[in-house]
Amino acid sequence: MMEGRVKFILPACLLVVTVHAAAVTAVNKKPIIGILTQDMSEGMMEALAGLGYKWYIASSYVKYFESGGARVVPILVEQDEVYYRKIVSSVNGIVFPGGGSSIRSGPYADAGRTLYNLVLEKAEQGNEIAMIGICLGFQMLMYLAAVSNPLTSCNAKDVADPLFFKPGLENSQIFGEAPDTIIKTLAQSNSTSNFHAYCVTETKFMEKNVNESFKIISTSFDKDGVEYISTVEHKTLPIYGLQWHPEKNLFEWVYGSIPHTMEAVGAAQYVVNVFVEKARQNNQKFSDVNEEAEMLIYNYDSIYIRRLIISSFMECYFFKDEKEGDSYAP
Repeated sequence: MMEGRVKFILPACLLVVTVHAAAVTAVNKKPIIGILTQDMSEGMMEALAGLGYKWYIASSYVKYFESGGARVVPILVEQDEVYYRKIVSSVNGIVFPGGGSSIRSGPYADAGRTLYNLVLEKAEQGNEIAMIGICLGFQMLMYLAAVSNPLTSCNAKDVADPLFFKPGLENSQIFGEAPDTIIKTLAQSNSTSNFHAYCVTETKFMEKNVNESFKIISTSFDKDGVEYISTVEHKTLPIYGLQWHPEKNLFEWVYGSIPHTMEAVGAAQYVVNVFVEKARQNNQKFSDVNEEAEMLIYNYDSIYIRRLIISSFMECYFFKDEKEGDSYAP
């Protein structure tokens, strides 16, 4: 049992999130998380041809953050800065999800860069907004924090692995108050789902000056034995990066490597519970209830995309360009 850790055990279904004693008392009982959209794959475009959709969010991300007690707003790509400033001034957390988009150029990259810079700008003004990047989103966070591209090739697709935690875990924003059962699951079993061909090594992390902003929480090993960074946290802000996919443990079923045990699901649920609790420390909101209602994901219907194409996702939300007409799904 690690020094400084809360010493209690709870069933996965009854996990209670604790926060550091110095943390601000939660004030927002209705947190809203914005999830960034991205370009549709070729298969998606072919399957949904003629319907006018341009962007998507995998439903597993929506359901994952809803499971932590938040509501979700889709963040559209290819919008102007006024739109992104409005989003960053209205939501309590932002997610860069995994997928196949470019993090160097293009809609996902451009929107991500703008959102990241606006979150840092808000933080300088004393308004901290929780942010998390998962898989591709993790890579984008590292790319944005680096002086140049920090990525290297990795062989970690369709595999479940443990996390190798760094010393000082008791000071981690995410895991510092985690029950020992959660740490044991993540550290001693193949409980994290991985689907990535690129990664960030500790050497690149240091060479590209990412260490000036972020600290390493855990590493993992790919199929060829390459050690790469699997979890990071910003040194001062509630910004986190996971190279692994906690949302898949709960809501994706295509690949047999995805861990669905009670313990793996409980560990994944713990992470989102902590993130949403961080979002609760921010009490921003939309200008009025009507504007809020128009922005929420409830205005859209998910589509069972796996029934239409070979996809790693079971369901997705799809979006049209609001400048070109109706954005609501049928």
